[in-house]
Amino acid sequence: MKYATSCIMYKFLNCVVCLHLTISSSVGYDRRGVTIITVIIGDNPSYGYFAQSPAYDVALTRALRTFPSTLSQVRRLSVYKPGNYSCPDAAALMPILAMEVDQLIRDNPQDFTVLIAPGCSLEVIALGDFAREWDVPLMAVIAIDLSLTNTQRFPTVVTFPSSDQLSLVRATLALLERYSWSTVSLLCEDVNPSRVDNTLFYVTTCRGFSNILKKSSQIDALNVLYFDAQTADNESYESALQTARTQSRVILLFVATASRLRDVMITADRLNMTSGDYIFIAPRSPVVPTEGVLQWQYNVTSDERAFVAFQSLITVSNPIPRWNVITAQMNEIRSQSQLVYNHTLTVKNSFDDLIVSGAEVMSSVTEVLAQLSSRQLKAMTGTHFRKSFLNRTFEPDSRSFFIGPKGMRVCDVDLYRMNVTTGEMEVVWQYKSVSDTFRQTSQQNVIWRSQNGPPINRPVCGFRGDRCIGSLEKSGVTTTAAVLTVLVSFIFGAGIFWFSRQHMNESVWWLLEEMRLLSVITHSKLDTFQSVQRP
Repeated sequence: MKYATSCIMYKFLNCVVCLHLTISSSVGYDRRGVTIITVIIGDNPSYGYFAQSPAYDVALTRALRTFPSTLSQVRRLSVYKPGNYSCPDAAALMPILAMEVDQLIRDNPQDFTVLIAPGCSLEVIALGDFAREWDVPLMAVIAIDLSLTNTQRFPTVVTFPSSDQLSLVRATLALLERYSWSTVSLLCEDVNPSRVDNTLFYVTTCRGFSNILKKSSQIDALNVLYFDAQTADNESYESALQTARTQSRVILLFVATASRLRDVMITADRLNMTSGDYIFIAPRSPVVPTEGVLQWQYNVTSDERAFVAFQSLITVSNPIPRWNVITAQMNEIRSQSQLVYNHTLTVKNSFDDLIVSGAEVMSSVTEVLAQLSSRQLKAMTGTHFRKSFLNRTFEPDSRSFFIGPKGMRVCDVDLYRMNVTTGEMEVVWQYKSVSDTFRQTSQQNVIWRSQNGPPINRPVCGFRGDRCIGSLEKSGVTTTAAVLTVLVSFIFGAGIFWFSRQHMNESVWWLLEEMRLLSVITHSKLDTFQSVQRP
């Protein structure tokens, strides 16, 4: 019922938008300024109102200091719906917020409007349809759905996700190709998509990996396993790993929190899967406080086992912000959060990649606006503004990034392994998305857990060891048959030899009798008779 109502409202609002555009085109715009409207649903700790708004404020203030004359007519307004919502629920609410956005556009007909939305992909998809009808650009902070690159449906949308799912897949495929790994198992969390935490990233990423790897000619066999993340414990991890070990030596882990991933690796060590025969590859999102910091050392008794286990782990993630460079900016964001929004943003929570992404979006938008002349601004449309971002590299202090030809941020990928000397996860390989190249960053040879090097794709004896048993049985049968053949041949030959000797003996005996008979005949002629009997 809720979604049916949303559909009716959606169609009604489209009519309102069409009417609005008809009136606007007949009157015409004489644009004098820019209105940036941020559209935020909910209070998520990473991409909600109180997390994102201070970042927008600070980024805009810094841009105004950099371009004081060209950006003097830029202002920011906000449309906000408080509360905690799942992604589908927030998307269902988007038409209601679109009514408020529509009214703001009507109230400021002489301004060029830019929308910024930090919501999930479903929210942006809903708002993107309205943006198309308004012909205003929509900048999406975290949305990663590839359907948003459809320029026919979303001609004004640009997406800035700091974690690019497609680049993670390509980097992983490059790693698999380097070491000739073509048999792979995926171990994924099976969760309710209505959850509001960052677990949804791993659900969608697992699905994306599965879809692409199934179609890849590089993969010979793909197995996908699920476990319930809500009730997961060491026993459920053990069950999933036991199944995976009978299917492949390369196991991809899609596990949301750092502590949970550590537990999975410790369980793998208990199963003797971290001695070098198996390799675990874990795609990760950039730094998000709710996930925790991935580390093996917790200062508990399991540290020793975790240290060993992490030596069989490779993590794959997009570049994280240069935190040491943006320390002052993050301090300004925390101060703005406290002074303006009466919200305390702790140091730990401020080191959030999604907050930085929000600042990066505002920074890139103001950079493009600053380069427009007043004449260009008056004639600007949402579709043409989007084109200003395509195939372009932006260089904010936090990190550089590239917007590809389809209007989505194209991210490079770093691949980490543990340095056994320092105990830290360090970048060992890098994947460059634009050039599609994979290279080893360290000049030293990669050290593998096994002295034999990286795990082999398929063990000689099979994943269950059954191939060797069958081979031994076959070899035993062959050997036995050969021995029996030789033995029978020997017996047969010996028999022929024995009968041959016997025949020869009988012939000699008979000949001797003939000689005796001749002797008898001779003696008989001498009138002497001697009887002859066989011995």
